[in-house]
Amino acid sequence: MEDENPLMEYCDLIDDYLPLDHEFFLYDSEFKMAESFLGLAIAEAKNIEETRELLDILDTLNSHIYDGDTVLSDEIRKSLRHYNKEWIDAKEKMNSGNTYTANLIMAAAHTRLMLAHLYKLKNMDQFKDFVDDYTLEFLEKLINKMLNVAMGDVLL
Repeated sequence: MEDENPLMEYCDLIDDYLPLDHEFFLYDSEFKMAESFLGLAIAEAKNIEETRELLDILDTLNSHIYDGDTVLSDEIRKSLRHYNKEWIDAKEKMNSGNTYTANLIMAAAHTRLMLAHLYKLKNMDQFKDFVDDYTLEFLEKLINKMLNVAMGDVLL
């Protein structure tokens, strides 16, 4: 089928071909960008352990879509539930050229776009069995944690 229409790509999640601009591929691209920005944040060598934890959480939530048995540990879930949306003013950190903060803010922004695409996928018949409230809830909490870590204002 891919030879017939070069604008189609195989989606292993549903074992079918979809248009390149399908919500699934947009979600997947945002996941890869968020993952990459977290990698760049790790390369800054600040808060390495905490930033790696953010990356692990993101990876686990993405894996949960493919395998519902892949879940966050109880400790991580309890920790994430404490993160609420906070207003942040990143201008000062951006003016000082803080690339660690910039990379985490970019990761959070791409994770927010992932979340938006997942909400759309959840309402599609082909994907409704793969996208659940668990993933949506904890991605939203992860975004909040990323922003809190980025601003150095981690809520305990």
